[in-house]
Amino acid sequence: AYEDQIKQLDFSEFFELLIAYTEALFEVGAYQNHAQMVDAAIEISIIHNIKFYNKKDIYYELLFKKAASCFNLMRYNETEHILRELIKINPFNEISIRFLNKCLIQKKPGFIRNARAFSILLFLLTAFIICIELIFIRPLFEMHTSTVVLFRNASFLSGIILLAGSELGYRLLVKKQVSDFVQLARERRILK
Repeated sequence: AYEDQIKQLDFSEFFELLIAYTEALFEVGAYQNHAQMVDAAIEISIIHNIKFYNKKDIYYELLFKKAASCFNLMRYNETEHILRELIKINPFNEISIRFLNKCLIQKKPGFIRNARAFSILLFLLTAFIICIELIFIRPLFEMHTSTVVLFRNASFLSGIILLAGSELGYRLLVKKQVSDFVQLARERRILK
């Protein structure tokens, strides 16, 4: 309805309206619409060489919010790509670095999913052993109770260790990967 009037605005008014609309989409949580609309705002800021808007690095801010929208849409590969590019632009921005770390942790590679599945299997095995222990072993074969308890505890403990160990190991791996990437970006930035 207002498209004709919007097309008649001069560029600065149009750009201001575009940025306000894009910001509003982000603020109300319309991440799908924001992710689409922000591309137009980024493109226009590049074409018209607009580096700062309202005393902010508009290109960086738009890209960061696009990464946030993609993250909320669970598009982790796209989020990771954007954040890596932002870190290349400014390798000293701690917020982007922490966000990349959070994104990579959220991606959960196959070995984490497999470890979780195997942990659940061990917990189910523990529950099965408890049932067998209560129904058959304690009433009928009391002399084997200590052996069954040992298997039960070993199964449960193995599940906990596998679950916690894989999560902790993956978090440490992500932290190292992000740290190495940031260090490389900082070195390249210093050499420029």
